[in-house]
Amino acid sequence: MSVAAWKALVKGSRVFIQKIAGGTVTAGRKLALYRSLSQHLAPSARGFPSIVYVLAAFGASTAALAQSPVITTNAPAADRGAAVAYGAQAHDALIVARRAGRITPTQALQQLKDWLAAPGSPGTLGTLSEAERQRVVSDAIAIAAGDGQFAEAVALGRQQSPAKLSDYALGPLALAARRTHDTTLQGETIRAWRARQPAAREPRIHEAFWRLDSGDVAGAKALSDALSKDSKEPARQVEDRVAVLELRAAVARADGQPLQALAAYTEAGALRPERRDIRREADFLLADNGAASTAFEDAEATERAHPGSFSALALSVLQQKALAQRLRWAIEERDQRLGPARVVALDKVLADQDIALARLDAAALRANAGNANADGDADAWRALRVNLQSDRLLALVERGRPADAIALYNSLRAAGTDLPFYGLAAAARALAQERRSVDAVPLYEAAVAKGGADLPMPDEIYFGLVYAYQDTGRFEEAEALLTRLEEHTPALMRLTPEAGRPNGQYTDVSGMRALMQLYTDRPAAAQRRFATLTQEAPLNAGYAFGAGLTERLREHPEAALARFEAQAADQPYDTSARVGHVEALLDAGWFGNARQRAESLVADAGDTVEVRDMERKRRALTGARLDVDAEASRGGAAIASREWRIDSRLSSGLINDEWRVFYDQSLGRGNTDIGNANWARGGLGLSWQRGPWLAEGALQHANAGPYRNSVAGRLDYRASDAWRLSATYDGDSKELPWKARVAGIGARETAASVGYVVNEARRFDLQLQRLDFSDGNVRDGLGLGWRERWISTPRFQLETKLEADTGRGRALDTPYFNPSRDASVQATVRAQWLNWKSDDRQFFQAVELGGGSYHQAGFGSGPLWSLRYEHRWNFGQKFTLRYGLSISSHPYDGVRERQRGVFLNLSMPLQ
Repeated sequence: MSVAAWKALVKGSRVFIQKIAGGTVTAGRKLALYRSLSQHLAPSARGFPSIVYVLAAFGASTAALAQSPVITTNAPAADRGAAVAYGAQAHDALIVARRAGRITPTQALQQLKDWLAAPGSPGTLGTLSEAERQRVVSDAIAIAAGDGQFAEAVALGRQQSPAKLSDYALGPLALAARRTHDTTLQGETIRAWRARQPAAREPRIHEAFWRLDSGDVAGAKALSDALSKDSKEPARQVEDRVAVLELRAAVARADGQPLQALAAYTEAGALRPERRDIRREADFLLADNGAASTAFEDAEATERAHPGSFSALALSVLQQKALAQRLRWAIEERDQRLGPARVVALDKVLADQDIALARLDAAALRANAGNANADGDADAWRALRVNLQSDRLLALVERGRPADAIALYNSLRAAGTDLPFYGLAAAARALAQERRSVDAVPLYEAAVAKGGADLPMPDEIYFGLVYAYQDTGRFEEAEALLTRLEEHTPALMRLTPEAGRPNGQYTDVSGMRALMQLYTDRPAAAQRRFATLTQEAPLNAGYAFGAGLTERLREHPEAALARFEAQAADQPYDTSARVGHVEALLDAGWFGNARQRAESLVADAGDTVEVRDMERKRRALTGARLDVDAEASRGGAAIASREWRIDSRLSSGLINDEWRVFYDQSLGRGNTDIGNANWARGGLGLSWQRGPWLAEGALQHANAGPYRNSVAGRLDYRASDAWRLSATYDGDSKELPWKARVAGIGARETAASVGYVVNEARRFDLQLQRLDFSDGNVRDGLGLGWRERWISTPRFQLETKLEADTGRGRALDTPYFNPSRDASVQATVRAQWLNWKSDDRQFFQAVELGGGSYHQAGFGSGPLWSLRYEHRWNFGQKFTLRYGLSISSHPYDGVRERQRGVFLNLSMPLQ
């Protein structure tokens, strides 16, 4: 189409276009004219304004224009570029249409990008001159930044050096670079801007923000102070004042002065009340400085009054911050209350977190669906969701729902979610509470590494890691970390209004040191440390609890009970003290009082870990249980060439807090040179225990022997923490030699013992025994014992036992071994190693080596020795298992015999 033809066409349509502008032509007629005109435009026509933008400038509706192939934005770029050729007038029309709101920013931006991407050879329509490219890129940046498409603006800015952009594009590009945290491009843009306008205030304000973003708070503050002087341009005085106030607020925030920042935002908002962004910044400032709930409520009210003031993302961020703050308040409220009311606030937070997650997901979908910059916002939505899920992890743990917290963590991990350090720590706590410290340790370590400088020393996360190390047998690492905590925790606070103020964290670390000594089998050191701590701080609940626990583990039940009763008077609502009191009552045998206090404690704080652990221990101690002792040996001809025996007891749970019904059964067989014997005996009995007293009685029936129908009884009394007394009677003794059973002989046994307990490491025993045989023989025995633990560390224990025994029997001709007089002295050394530990589950190996001398009347003296190797498995409250091998040498009637044996012991609560 020639230029003359084009002029004629336009001239002929001038009247019609004027009618379009006047609004006297229908939309359909407008579109028909547009299509007629567009058919005459050859794709190669250059230098003429695009019909679509001419029509748009004169009022054609956007809906009608969108139906044209020339404006359709989802057509291929090459097609759009060919259909809408670049020209100065076309560019002008595009900008006019955009300013008038007749096309969207996305449509305008797409056309500008198409012009930039249009193919062509030098000298043709598709090639932009340097000046044209500068204008197109500058307008594209301005439109993208104005529409909030900051990533798009930065991408466009990377196509053209800031020095080659128009002045009006530098401000939007600097803003876009700042919003996308591209400080390099931000700095380049500001340098170009300052070079062109060295005295202008706006680039200096942007420079101050750039310095803040780069960490140069002092430089930003200097610029802010300089800009705070009154503007020399009265017409822009208010705008300049507002901009400087915003800068001052940002500098104050970076400098850790939230009150000054809030004052600056308040003043700026008063000057420009229509500026919702200033209100947003003030609300976020409040949220970051302890008033998140207030900030969120204010933002919601503002959004209801003025829709669009806050984006969905901004509201969701404030909501997450508010919920996080409410969670902290709920935890504090829980710790100050008793009963069901203590967790009401926590439950409300959990419910609101569910609602917030649902709203967040829905809002994110809506925002991304209508946002051309969805990719950038998607990252922000994902980060927000991670924060909210991390808060939920913590809420579940604090609510006493570790299993739910672990399930949530596993789902987040499966989705590849990168949790913040406090989310990892919450998951680690949940795993530790579920007796999975081996899985908790790497999470605690990851939380510490990720927390970095944001994690103060000390912190609860470090405490949790120390205990997790200890619970997995990594004692050296626990000791090293605890030492670090002590080094970084001075007794007095460094920054205080007055000198000499005590550091509360020092108290926690000191108590932790003593507890770690106690938990790693060093009770003597722990007792000395707690004695010092309780003397310095007698009302400290943690120290008092540790001192009471130390008395329990040192086998002083009365002293422990006295300590916890005193603490109950001083701190009647302290959960740890109440738990310790219940456990001390159980140790002392006061099961009824323990049950009542435990039930009260479960009602008041049943969601806490320590209360759940206490209740598990109480059920295991007071419930039904099975105990089995089995042994077998060969080689001791004086007693039996082969023998085995299994003793078992099945006990009911406590009845009325004092009574148990039990059933005892003994099965055995002995092979001797005078014959073989099988023995089976069952007994049904009743046990009563109250405080220091324990009494048992049973009716027994055996398969053979003169005393096949018999009774048995026992009476124990704990006179004090030091003295233990016991007396027993068995109408059909288990100690009867196998040869006596083969001969049809039985025996009644009477015994009494006195024990003196110094502590868990030292004990002395005296025992008297009499066997009254049915053949008229009577054998009396006396035994003395001293046990001492010399070394006690987390992994190794060494103790000794010294025993002396003597016996006397009537001089009768018996078929069984019956010396008229004999005596022995033996010393035994026992070494025990901890090979594996996982929470309350442990595996030990132990070796016992004993040696001494045996003297028998008429045969003189001879050496005796024994060697015993065992494994011991402790599975918390589930069961304990011991088994092993033994070999010993002993002279009988002057003949040395070597005996080899195996043994097994099992103790298991039935619950």
